[in-house]
Amino acid sequence: MTAIQMNAELFRELNIIMTDESMMEKAIKALRRITRPSKRLSKAKAVDKAIDWDALPELPEEFLQLRGMGHITKEDMANDDRLAYIMGK
Repeated sequence: MTAIQMNAELFRELNIIMTDESMMEKAIKALRRITRPSKRLSKAKAVDKAIDWDALPELPEEFLQLRGMGHITKEDMANDDRLAYIMGK
């Protein structure tokens, strides 16, 4: 079953219970129970996949020449307290 077919089936089933408030409440509670674990997993995966900024490739020179962009080295941050503060946030 494709995503479009599942979506249509879901709305057909919801359309049947829309007139009954108690059935709608039960459906909402059931959907919340179903989605809670996946929300927790997606947040945990996001934390696990932290970006290693040092492993990223350097920007092409034409990007660096754009106004407001540049490369800040660790030495630059060590020599400038304001940069170190900003990069530490």
